[in-house]
Amino acid sequence: MSSQTEKKTPGKNKKLSFPTILAFGTGAIGEAVYLGLFNAFITIYYNQIIGLSNALIGTAIMLALIGDAITDPLVGVVSDRWKSRHGRRHPFLFVAPVPMAITLYLIFNPPEFFLSGPDGPSQLALFAWLATFTILSRALNTLYSIPHTALGGELSKDQHQRSKIFSANTAMGAASGTIFAFILWSYFFAGERIRASDGQLVPGHLDAAAYGPVLLFGCSIIIVAIWASATGTYNQVPLLSQADGNETRLTLRDLFNEILSTLKNSNYAYLLVGYFFIMITSGIYDTMHVFINTYYWELIPDQIRWFGLIAAPMGITGALSAPMLMRKFDRKPVLLGAIAGVTVFAQLVINLRLLGLLPENHDPALMPILLANAGGFALSLGISSVAIFSMLGDIIDENELETGRRQEGLFYSARSFFAKASNSFGHFIAGITLDAFVHLPFNAVPGQLEEGILTRMGIIAGPIMGIAAVISAFFYYRYNLTKERHLQVIQLLEEKRLTNSFRAESNSDHVAQNMSEKRTEAQ
Repeated sequence: MSSQTEKKTPGKNKKLSFPTILAFGTGAIGEAVYLGLFNAFITIYYNQIIGLSNALIGTAIMLALIGDAITDPLVGVVSDRWKSRHGRRHPFLFVAPVPMAITLYLIFNPPEFFLSGPDGPSQLALFAWLATFTILSRALNTLYSIPHTALGGELSKDQHQRSKIFSANTAMGAASGTIFAFILWSYFFAGERIRASDGQLVPGHLDAAAYGPVLLFGCSIIIVAIWASATGTYNQVPLLSQADGNETRLTLRDLFNEILSTLKNSNYAYLLVGYFFIMITSGIYDTMHVFINTYYWELIPDQIRWFGLIAAPMGITGALSAPMLMRKFDRKPVLLGAIAGVTVFAQLVINLRLLGLLPENHDPALMPILLANAGGFALSLGISSVAIFSMLGDIIDENELETGRRQEGLFYSARSFFAKASNSFGHFIAGITLDAFVHLPFNAVPGQLEEGILTRMGIIAGPIMGIAAVISAFFYYRYNLTKERHLQVIQLLEEKRLTNSFRAESNSDHVAQNMSEKRTEAQ
């Protein structure tokens, strides 16, 4: 089966302009807003506001894995093979954002008659609605995110410049995500209000009426940001790898074989398995975080909003410092150090509370400790995100040398699949444990939960959550594509291209000479 040929390829020393790097990073704004709404609020909204079982919420999110198992590699392979005058990636960037925003809006707006049955909210109907639109929404997110990430791997082959591309992407994603969260907590969810369902005074994010304006605001940002990224990088299309015109028709067997072929690269396999475990931690963290802030620490929106302002500069600092750190220490030690930071800071303050070593809730000394811990977590997360994406770009170069094929879409899609699969599994674990172990009631009011419920919540969000992150470090440690080896890969690729170019020219000259000789003989 033929692969992609590079009609015009960004050279090793080609320097991308700042506007191009900025435009690529702008796409992360849309995805950060999407993930911020989906990961942070979907569980607490459906459980505490609508009244759906946490176990069913976790199951619905887990079911999206079935769709991801098809869409992630499929979109990756299809975009690798896509032939158009707009290139391989940009058509998807232009098409995906509008339906992605619409399905996200529908997730948070189930039909009213699902909520007002004779026995209360219909658990089965709400579950079916959530599962259906979660699968559709994530598939449409894939339609954007896989080609966008693959585009970042294509824009440059220089290791340091590629780090800068993904550094800008991570920094802009971190900044926009936290600024968006700050706006939500400061304006849309600000203060406390009387909840219509039971007359209780609750924080703003426990009031259903607050979510309509939030979704309109967020969905607008998603559409504008992704289209801006596609438009701003469109001038690079003539310089990017193009699909081979002789590519054969894609079959399910071909798709399955191509997915399995990526695992032949041992560095890629180690990176994927490590990513699988770290994203389990991420899934539990995403589900539990808003519950922890609301019930465990008993924080109000005016306090929760400050976490974003601390996380944003620290996350950006981590993302921007990652290329310098990797240039000095190489990728693996930087990633291992960052993973250690993520593991520690994700659970540190909760473990200290379980041990009775933190100030009580509402003590003025507590908030600075929580904010400092959030800053350390964001710094570590920013570094690790850039390191992982940069390592994937290096692996794709290594794979091209070994197989002669450039498959950014396939490799990044497999990473995305593992991320979504394990993240969904983390959501599933958190949902099951909130029902079966924590026993969190519907319409819970901060400050009115039993101590045993809070202790069990802390155990899940603390030591249990950290186990998968520790396992991930073992697999990341086995990665062995060093800086020196990658430089050799790039040199060998350049030599291979020059050889192929020379052969093509020689063949062309030989054909021309034969034709000339035949014309002479005919005369």
